[in-house]
Amino acid sequence: MNFRQLIIRNLRGNFRTYAAYFISSTFAATVFYIFSLLLFHPQLKKDLSSSSGTISALSKMGLTTALVVIAILSLLFLWYTFVVFLKRRKRDLAIYLILGIKEKDLRRLLFVENALLGTIATICGILLGILSTKLLLLIAQNVMHLDHGLNFIVPPLAILLTGIVYVGIFLVISLMATSTLQGDQIVSLIKENEKPRPEPKSHWVLALLGILLLLAGYGSVFYFSVQSTTLLSLLLGVVLTVAGTMLSFHQFSVFILKRLKKRTSFLQGTKMLTISEWLFRMRDNAAMYSLITLSTSVAFVGIAVMMAIGSTSFSSIQGISVAYFFTHSTADAPVIEDKVAEINHMIEAEGYQTKTATVDLISVYIQPDSPELAEDAFFSSNGFSVMKESDYQTLMTQIGEEAEPIEQDQLLELSPNYSRRKELLSVPQSERETRLPVEIGINSIKKGEMTVVHSPSMLSLNYYGLAVVTDQTFDDWQTTLVKSGDADNYGFTWIDYPEWADNPELVSRINTQLDQENADQEEQMGALYDALGDRVDEMTDEDWAEATAAISPYVTYESKYRTFQENRQGNGIILMITILLGAVFFIFSASIVYFRLFADLDKDGAYHRSLHILGVTPKERHTVIRRQLQVMYFLPTLIALLHFVVAMAALNILVELPVWQFYSKIGGMYVIFQIIFYLVCLLRYQKDIDRYADPSDI
Repeated sequence: MNFRQLIIRNLRGNFRTYAAYFISSTFAATVFYIFSLLLFHPQLKKDLSSSSGTISALSKMGLTTALVVIAILSLLFLWYTFVVFLKRRKRDLAIYLILGIKEKDLRRLLFVENALLGTIATICGILLGILSTKLLLLIAQNVMHLDHGLNFIVPPLAILLTGIVYVGIFLVISLMATSTLQGDQIVSLIKENEKPRPEPKSHWVLALLGILLLLAGYGSVFYFSVQSTTLLSLLLGVVLTVAGTMLSFHQFSVFILKRLKKRTSFLQGTKMLTISEWLFRMRDNAAMYSLITLSTSVAFVGIAVMMAIGSTSFSSIQGISVAYFFTHSTADAPVIEDKVAEINHMIEAEGYQTKTATVDLISVYIQPDSPELAEDAFFSSNGFSVMKESDYQTLMTQIGEEAEPIEQDQLLELSPNYSRRKELLSVPQSERETRLPVEIGINSIKKGEMTVVHSPSMLSLNYYGLAVVTDQTFDDWQTTLVKSGDADNYGFTWIDYPEWADNPELVSRINTQLDQENADQEEQMGALYDALGDRVDEMTDEDWAEATAAISPYVTYESKYRTFQENRQGNGIILMITILLGAVFFIFSASIVYFRLFADLDKDGAYHRSLHILGVTPKERHTVIRRQLQVMYFLPTLIALLHFVVAMAALNILVELPVWQFYSKIGGMYVIFQIIFYLVCLLRYQKDIDRYADPSDI
């Protein structure tokens, strides 16, 4: 038998051992290719760029980050599993050495085996990715809410990148792992099973400390969700939870099992065998349990948060409160009025009923050094853009919200976003109002004192410091400003209709027209600046007005659907990346458990052979096996779900979203997957153990 035949025979002979390793590696390569495909797909780049340059940049950054994360995960996973393989094949490797194979040739054998297997897995992963490309592009189109379908393509760069990364990973792992392999170490591995194992030790102080750290970590997370003042409490909660999880697996679990072992009720039948085996397995697998629990928890929380952010309910509370919003000043008010009328006509031509209104604003200031500001716990800005109460009530009625009543001497500051609103809702009005000196107008023509009320009433119109006063107060201020010649006439015009999200083509047509007109205006202004040159600095206001008379003013506007679409696309990208990364996490975690279970098959087989000789029935042995595997497969899952519950409860305090729906979907799907995986492994493991325990039945 030559060297090549030996390699092929080893791969065939260890097919069942290599199967999960091969499948997991293939899946990782497939996901890597999918991300590469999305990153290099020209049509996807174009559609996202046309929607928003920010979304296009976010997509590129997110997909690139995902590729790096998957590559790192694959490197760690493959390194771990290759080390497990060496341990699993210790008897075969020792026999090769006894038969006279050189250490150099043994290293070359293992290197070529792993490199060949990795190359095949990479090729299969790329082929599987290509075969599923059309389905994945359809999913991407829906998740990212693209207006057009994505064409089926096979980017050469995606294939090249996947091949280089994964073949490179396998080669590096093979080279590093085999270069440190020593013949004496391999021979000594075969004697490990003969060494007696001392009973695991634990201390009640460390066991109790593990539980206390977990509780302290949970408490810190809830403290952050209630206070929302600093990330320090959140980071502290994460650190304490990680430390508590690891200490609980290493100490608390062993402590509990040793206490159970002392009870006479647990020294009967298979319970004695089960607890004894649990005790040793818990010590041996504590690090693995901690790793799986923490990585699964991270995947759970990451997917749930992205599902929450990517949900329609979250996207709908982002952006402006009305369909269209135009700012104006005294100079461009007539142009904005004509433009609003034109857009109204376009919308109504499609059969929609619109409502529109123009709102005037007055600037109100508070001196930053006013001592009264120190008493205002919710101070955020010393400048306000103030509207009259009647305009505020009209807007709130249009968006389906209740307007807050205003007293004559009050200035009601509105919440610009959901987080500010939630913060203010948590305290009574008496704690969020302060008597402050105010100055009206650009030149502070009028001064006085008013009660500034920070209101949870939310109106998002891209004005930070948007506020409301009574109509009488507003009219008095406006009259004073006009008389003094300090009038700073500015404001906004809004258009709204309930079906703003039902006709993307109409919105796209309107936005394209407005954007093109603004682009033309910028081009004309640029040409004017170039033509005038240095004379611009010498021109008076009248000269400048005359020079720009033929150029339409720039139309500053916001589209609710555009913001909504950008949020959906951005969140869709993040959601898809998170789900695929979570799938890689779960597959790798399951594979680690699988490898850890079958790595000690020889030793476990010898143990069950001893039980068989002592008269333990197959049914009793199977009971012991089931209980052992249930702990191995479901204990980390239960702890991860507990961490997940705490995280979702904290998130539910921060944001009013259906987080428990996300919890039930994610947790339920993973539990179903874990049950199926457990049953498959249980059947195979029992069959292999029975072969060791009673060879005569084969």
